[in-house]
Amino acid sequence: MPKQVDHAARREEIAQAALRLCARDGLAGVTIGQVAQEAGVSKGLVQHYFAGKADLLRASAHVLRGEIERQVREAVRDARGPADTLRRVLLAVVGLGATAVVPLLAGHAFLSRAVADPEIRDLYRAGGDAVHREIAALLAASGPAPDVDPGAEAHALLGLARGLADGVLLGELGVDDAAAIVDHHLRRILPAPTGSDSPSSPQVSG
Repeated sequence: MPKQVDHAARREEIAQAALRLCARDGLAGVTIGQVAQEAGVSKGLVQHYFAGKADLLRASAHVLRGEIERQVREAVRDARGPADTLRRVLLAVVGLGATAVVPLLAGHAFLSRAVADPEIRDLYRAGGDAVHREIAALLAASGPAPDVDPGAEAHALLGLARGLADGVLLGELGVDDAAAIVDHHLRRILPAPTGSDSPSSPQVSG
């Protein structure tokens, strides 16, 4: 009886190998041959699943987005209310600099590609818009100060979290230091914490 092959899983394995190359060598390091070597498969098998480098990079971008979304979902699984969920979402983005180095570096490598590739650009924008909407909704539900615009503040918080993730990645500051900065900004826009739904609890380690 012939062995059953999970084609979706095989495609993802190859796309993950491409992401590792992106993180390590940039997009220039992604060739069909290099990806085959990284994935431990034949060049012909990579070509069986992907029409060419552009097709492979687009599939890798989808895998990359899914991996980041998974990290965020895991971070908010036990959240207690909107303020705690908001904090955890922001810290999940910050934590990419320590716990998801390959996706973060690959994401930076793909940024230049997104400028020229409409499909990858649309994927980037859709992902960013979804996170922005979530942060804005959580902020609005957390009872912000009267002068806070949730939409505008969501852009600022997301930009802050992304910048802190890069700082953690480069070793400019630790995860705890980055979390303290996030908490500082949340205290600025949210009322004094009451009960368990506090943006300053719980603390992260790193």
